[in-house]
Amino acid sequence: MCRQNHLLKIAQKIFLALLVLSIIHTPILAEPVAAQDETLPVYIVQSGDTLSYIANQFYTTVDEILAVNGLSNGDMLLIGDRLLIPGLEGMQGTLTTEYIPLGANLRSLSRRTQSDPTSLAKLNKFTSQSELFVGRRIALTTSEVTQDLQTLPALTPGQSWLELALLSGQNPWSLARLNQLSSPNLALPLDPYFYHSGQEATEVLAIPGIRSINIDNLPLRQGETYVLKAETAENVSISAELAGNSAVFFPYENGELVAFGGINALQAPGAYPLKITVTSAENITYNFDQWVIIKPGNFQSSIDLLVDPETIDSPEIAEEDARVREIVTKVTPVKQWNGAFKYPIAGSGCVNADFGSRRTYNGSDKVYYHTGIDLGYCEGTDVFAPATGTVAAILPNQLVRGNLLIIDHGLGVYSIYMHLSEILVEVGEVVQPGQRIAILGNTGRSTGPHLHFEIDINGTPVNPWTWFYREFP
Repeated sequence: MCRQNHLLKIAQKIFLALLVLSIIHTPILAEPVAAQDETLPVYIVQSGDTLSYIANQFYTTVDEILAVNGLSNGDMLLIGDRLLIPGLEGMQGTLTTEYIPLGANLRSLSRRTQSDPTSLAKLNKFTSQSELFVGRRIALTTSEVTQDLQTLPALTPGQSWLELALLSGQNPWSLARLNQLSSPNLALPLDPYFYHSGQEATEVLAIPGIRSINIDNLPLRQGETYVLKAETAENVSISAELAGNSAVFFPYENGELVAFGGINALQAPGAYPLKITVTSAENITYNFDQWVIIKPGNFQSSIDLLVDPETIDSPEIAEEDARVREIVTKVTPVKQWNGAFKYPIAGSGCVNADFGSRRTYNGSDKVYYHTGIDLGYCEGTDVFAPATGTVAAILPNQLVRGNLLIIDHGLGVYSIYMHLSEILVEVGEVVQPGQRIAILGNTGRSTGPHLHFEIDINGTPVNPWTWFYREFP
């Protein structure tokens, strides 16, 4: 018995020694303070991240992140580390960031991410719906539950939730819960709703009848061109308006619809609603507004020009402006050009005045802007067509514009040539890139021989340089 007790004591000592060794050599892992309470979302560290960047991104502090994760300043941050983000109690899943796409609103984002709208607004410090402007970087949560969410076909007026669910192969009550509805009876027509598709999500929009819609050239700037592209899920028509200017959609390649728009060079920088109207084959209309930012064009400062006083603000000028506007606001449905526009004179220098530059006349306080670019005759006086188009108008002896030539390139895009001494084409003629079409001159309100070259979209002058360097659409 004594021998057994002795062996038992030896075994106990060996066990205790091994236990101590295991504790000493086991790495101590930081146990997040909130690890037992999975009510905070997680952010997965990406390449280039720092604690300061992460804290700023989610409106918290480095100290709060360290505290909630049980870390200290000396701990190394590794790609793939999972960090709890404080101050977001009640939100779950993995935090990510994305740029707000055209077509998103707070309701659609909260349903797509299965987040409470209040929590989503808190996460991004939204105070109103207008802060969801296109191109703004926002934080969202994702999880396995949200990976396959796709938009449902639109619930049309007069259609029941039960009918929509059955047509989509969904359980109406489960579908209601997924879309944060306490009852199917609370579903509103044309609201954005989602369902589990069983496939990874692609486009998820808040606009019924639209698979995808994009606006390029962000951020928008004074005097610049923007393009809207849309893919429709059904037979719908779309129109858009931004800052008082309309953009008309036309069929394009691969079933897409495309529309061109221009920002007035004098449009005050700031936030503006992009208004989109979708009309179904049943004549059901859906209106959607989303804010976009227009930034300054950084144009040249004002210069004062001395010209004939009769060429400023006279009734004859108003009549001339009206004649030109009537021509350049007609939209033909066929895109005639291909690729970037060519330079309209020989060489690429001799720029006497740039687009958008502010100017006054004869010492007046009234500020105008230059609607095109003025090109001199350093390497010849010939004027060439920049792209394929149809001669829309020839207007001789205009008070301001002199001998005027206008070419229609389709889809609302026009090129305009002013102060010409001679025009070498006829109305209705189709011109090709590089074709000699005119000779520059000094007619109209001009202070010396030059070509005023201008590009208008739906009647709005836009920066021609963009069309020289970029292929649209």
